[in-house]
Amino acid sequence: MTKEEAYKKLVEKRKECSLCKDLRNPSLVEQGRYDQDDIGPWSLWQGNLNSNLVVVGQDWGGIPYFSRWEGRDQPSGNPTNENLKELLKIVGIEIRNPREQQDQIVFLTNLVLCLKKGGLQDRVEDQWFVNCASAFFKPLLEIMNPKVVIALGKKASDSILGLYGIPYSKSAPFRSIVERSPYSLSNTVSLFPVYHCGVGSVNRNRPMLQQREDWLKIGKWLQNKGFR
Repeated sequence: MTKEEAYKKLVEKRKECSLCKDLRNPSLVEQGRYDQDDIGPWSLWQGNLNSNLVVVGQDWGGIPYFSRWEGRDQPSGNPTNENLKELLKIVGIEIRNPREQQDQIVFLTNLVLCLKKGGLQDRVEDQWFVNCASAFFKPLLEIMNPKVVIALGKKASDSILGLYGIPYSKSAPFRSIVERSPYSLSNTVSLFPVYHCGVGSVNRNRPMLQQREDWLKIGKWLQNKGFR
């Protein structure tokens, strides 16, 4: 089975999934008219299955945002996306706004793939991460076999570390988890937990100036390993 065929099967599985209570599968919103043949809406922006770099966020958003923008990111102005573009430049990757024509360079996905009923800032449940990480994220990495995973935020990072049985102190400040990266998910895949670049995290947890320093560390590591 080719990589594309395996990915198609995983997408079909996602479209039929109903594991998480209080979430709505994109395939069921607006009779599925805005759902696409990707693992999640964020991958419509950047979804290169052959990329060595995967960026994984927490969750994509809620039903109102999904319906308003017809299953895609808004063209510009989303703080998370704007900040991510800036941070990716630090590691030598330049992408354009979500709806602009562009080369597919990296792979963007979320751990939680279905949609919250409310707004972008609505709560997320730990069990959602557990369900999606094991059912979809790990199989996705097995299909892609990237070299590096960058996890945005504590919830995404905790979920991935737990999924792969990586020993770490759950009670430790997230800053220490970030500073001790990378972590080996396998012999070939390394994980960098970073702070989320959404406006809430930037304002409360780690400002962009410090996040740039975190990503500069990743960029130097990638350069030393010969990744492009």
